[in-house]
Amino acid sequence: MPYSVVGGPALGFDLTRLAGGDQVAAVLRAALAAGPDELGRLAACHPGATPRAAWARARAAVPTGASRDDTTGGETAVLRRLETSLLGDQHALDRFVRRDVLDWTWLHSGPMAVQDPVAADAADVLADAAVGGYLRGRLGDDDRRAMAAPFVRAGLPARDGAARTGVAEVDRLLEVLVGADEPARRAWRDVVDGLRLHTAQWAPAMHQATWALSMTERLRLSCDVHLSGVLAFRRAGFTARDAAYGVWNALAGVLQATAVGDLLPASEAEVLLRPWHRVYGTT
Repeated sequence: MPYSVVGGPALGFDLTRLAGGDQVAAVLRAALAAGPDELGRLAACHPGATPRAAWARARAAVPTGASRDDTTGGETAVLRRLETSLLGDQHALDRFVRRDVLDWTWLHSGPMAVQDPVAADAADVLADAAVGGYLRGRLGDDDRRAMAAPFVRAGLPARDGAARTGVAEVDRLLEVLVGADEPARRAWRDVVDGLRLHTAQWAPAMHQATWALSMTERLRLSCDVHLSGVLAFRRAGFTARDAAYGVWNALAGVLQATAVGDLLPASEAEVLLRPWHRVYGTT
């Protein structure tokens, strides 16, 4: 499955279940916020063809597909696959950086398109850093750190969990989420379990919210909101298992509804915000 700015919740679902998902989210947030000056700084840190060729060989050796340690059968294997099977892969992430996040850097002439040379070098740096985090635990640590080093040297403003999205209500909700303790995490799990009978309402409501974001050209903003949500989810102490069993989808719905709260019909907003209201009340 390809990653896209339209599918921020799906990208977040994968990142919340990956060991290096928070690193990926921070790099992607920096990429979304980058303008010409930032791309110039990234391009100036390009490592050159020889190191990148070595990293490409290391990446190619990484197994693809679902969990590589599901040696048991039955229910245990099914549960493990829920936690580890990804919707996308490293190639989808690489393309996402170059084609979706940096779509504005491509020069078009009829059916032909070529990326601005400075932007292309910057895309290499961003994609290497993002993919290195994506493959944490499957790629050698030396390669992973080397792939991230040019991005770190560029010194872009931090877009980690402390960086705000600019949507005041989203930022307030994420601050609350980050403060979750074990009773709060348990409340999220209980609420998600209790709402499973109503999951058929979730997809149409998310579709309506996504359509509203598209019509108002807020898809990039929404993607950043979900990446910030990934960072908050991890800082709040939720696990890959929590994400696999529905807590991430519940949070993603809350974020989507909040990002487009001025346009979303009340019925759809109620569906998406229901988990938050049951955990925290109406605050």
